[in-house]
Amino acid sequence: MHYCLSDIHGEFDRYQAILEEIHLSDEDTLYVIGDVIDRAPGGVDILEDIMARKNVVMLMGNHEQMCLDTLGKINVYGARQLWASNGGSVTRRELLYHMDARRRNALLNFLASLPDKLDIEVNGRRFHLVHGCPGTSHDSRIWERPSLDMPNPFPDGRTIIVGHTPVCFLLYPGRTERERWLKELESTGQHMTILHAPAFIDIDCGCGNATEARRLACLRLEDLSEFYT
Repeated sequence: MHYCLSDIHGEFDRYQAILEEIHLSDEDTLYVIGDVIDRAPGGVDILEDIMARKNVVMLMGNHEQMCLDTLGKINVYGARQLWASNGGSVTRRELLYHMDARRRNALLNFLASLPDKLDIEVNGRRFHLVHGCPGTSHDSRIWERPSLDMPNPFPDGRTIIVGHTPVCFLLYPGRTERERWLKELESTGQHMTILHAPAFIDIDCGCGNATEARRLACLRLEDLSEFYT
């Protein structure tokens, strides 16, 4: 089977739980489409687990790019401040102060090797996996966000799967409406679910965000079955 998840944001317990939920085996393939790190403290542990698995394919997210811009071979001006403002301090401390240079360099080299998009075919159905939004540049693919009325840019109509934008931001762009909806979910014990828009599927259900309505979502590509932890 083929599975896809995104935006774990350091929630290691949820990551472990989703692997158990889908009964991931060596014969399965898991695609992780970015933003493994930051906000919660388990991102580095999740990255090292992904690196150790031969059947997990990871794509670049904007948080991995901010990490590279700060600690990679080319330091980008202002990157550290941008990363910190987006929850990167917990990852930066782990990399700089809690692991040796060999492990840190291996992890940074792994991040630098990640693709920012991937086209795959599962049971005759074509998928385009990308962290942010289909685009013509690296920055657009990891930073831009889709809109609900976005047309599918691919002539063959392949199924686009994105993360990056929690589904609540697409459903309720206005802050007041969004916060009211999230409070309703929290008060009734409900959670965000995967969003099936006309042109794409958004699987970011809010991990790393300060709401009890968040979940880690996983999509099985064979039949689009949904799993949550």
